[in-house]
Amino acid sequence: MIHKRIKLFEDKEVFLSTYIHDDIGTYGTENGRGAIIVLPGGAFAFLSPFEAEPVALTFMQKGFHAFVLEYTVGDNCKYPDVLVECSRAIQIVRDNAKQWNVNPDKVTLMGFSAGACLAGMSATQWNAPEISAALGVEPEYIRPDAAVIAYGCWDNSGTIWNDPEFANPGASDFPKSCPPQLDLINYVGKHVCPLFIWHNQQDRYVPVRNCLMIAEEMCRLKIPVELHLYAGGEHGLSVANPLSVQDQRQQAVVEANPNVSMWVEMAVNWITRL
Repeated sequence: MIHKRIKLFEDKEVFLSTYIHDDIGTYGTENGRGAIIVLPGGAFAFLSPFEAEPVALTFMQKGFHAFVLEYTVGDNCKYPDVLVECSRAIQIVRDNAKQWNVNPDKVTLMGFSAGACLAGMSATQWNAPEISAALGVEPEYIRPDAAVIAYGCWDNSGTIWNDPEFANPGASDFPKSCPPQLDLINYVGKHVCPLFIWHNQQDRYVPVRNCLMIAEEMCRLKIPVELHLYAGGEHGLSVANPLSVQDQRQQAVVEANPNVSMWVEMAVNWITRL
């Protein structure tokens, strides 16, 4: 495995960690492997370690090259900077496609919670002029080919911060301020990449109707989408395997809801078909 931690900007502590197979040139990978860029959650206040390397290793084992983006969180997290950071990660992977044996047409974002919101922002707003201008590239160069959205929010102002049942006091000021770019549902159009979405019905932080509203809109626009809604579970289950379980209580939740872990194989099949 080729494991590096690459600094993406000279003036910011933003890093991309690589989990790259070292079989470049091996039979069967002539066109390059698909790439998964993992965006951990953490309410834009921190980066969850349980949604970072455990995800990368899980999908690397499935045959993908994997990358983990350490984007800006806390007081310095704001738009458009955080979307520029995500777009820069896509740019770096495509810039190094030949060296890393990546298929540049198979770059998938995989976000969890706040990271899912960021992945959804990229999926819906990759064509914002200020993003490509900041990176000096054509907009299409930073368009993700697909996005996997794990318990992500699509309507920040309407279904979270105006509903006291779901407002998260531990979140950073970025989501609390409800910038319009976090109401991703308003940016959905024909330009959006295919989406794989999964959510747990008992999620305490992101109301389940978020995944339903985006799936309905994708179907209306006839854009490829796959939605898996699990009856049990909770927020933050990541890949729901021993690598990602945080404590005994969460282990019990995973054991009580074995279907949740099946999203990994389903996502692999979906990405492979694309």
